[in-house]
Amino acid sequence: MSSATPGNPIARLFGSTIGLKVVMAVTGVIWVGFVLGHMVGNLQIFLPMPEDGVHAINKYAAMLKSTGGVLWAVRLGLLAAFATHVWAAITLSGRNKAARPVGYDRYDNIQSKPSSNYMLISGLVILGFLLFHIAHFTMGVVQPDAYSRHLPNGMHDVYTMFVLGFRNPVFAVLYMVSNVLVGLHLHHAVSSMFQTLGLRTPGYRGLIDKISPAVAAVVIVGNVLMPLAVLVGVIGRSVS
Repeated sequence: MSSATPGNPIARLFGSTIGLKVVMAVTGVIWVGFVLGHMVGNLQIFLPMPEDGVHAINKYAAMLKSTGGVLWAVRLGLLAAFATHVWAAITLSGRNKAARPVGYDRYDNIQSKPSSNYMLISGLVILGFLLFHIAHFTMGVVQPDAYSRHLPNGMHDVYTMFVLGFRNPVFAVLYMVSNVLVGLHLHHAVSSMFQTLGLRTPGYRGLIDKISPAVAAVVIVGNVLMPLAVLVGVIGRSVS
């Protein structure tokens, strides 16, 4: 039973199991949108180098940076949404264990989707990857020399930073494995979000059940291709 204050709708939302599931769904929608948008922006790395020598990915990064405080507000909002999502998942997992302290004599997961069995674990691994990604490409802590590269016009050379980062096979494999986990997480999460928000109705269930694996596949293929292309020399051969 929830101990939330009856007259406080926010307390009721975060205090009830259904409310926590809604919170997870809404924050999940925010992050699915970000993951897809972030991937589309980064896929510009495959565009050819223009005659002016300023790659599209550098212009894209400069455009984002020019928004100033808006960009950091979005970043902080995304981190808050992710933290809330993880907190809600851990809280729900704890409640489920508390409600059934004694395990089943026989556990049968034949009908479970593989992507749904380790959602909490994969989510925590993704959190670790996210923190590493921020330290690597956003703050420049992991490879400060690559991060400090700038073009003659003073623009941050994100293209070179990107290439030098993924030339390291350890980093490239880490990113590829992590994005496979992200895709598997989304495979289950997208369908669950529609279900929680009441949108997975009989009329749209078939479509939604196709959207989930499609989103997962797009995220995996798109995000794995980038470090793989650098690692095998398709992108950035001239970078030194």
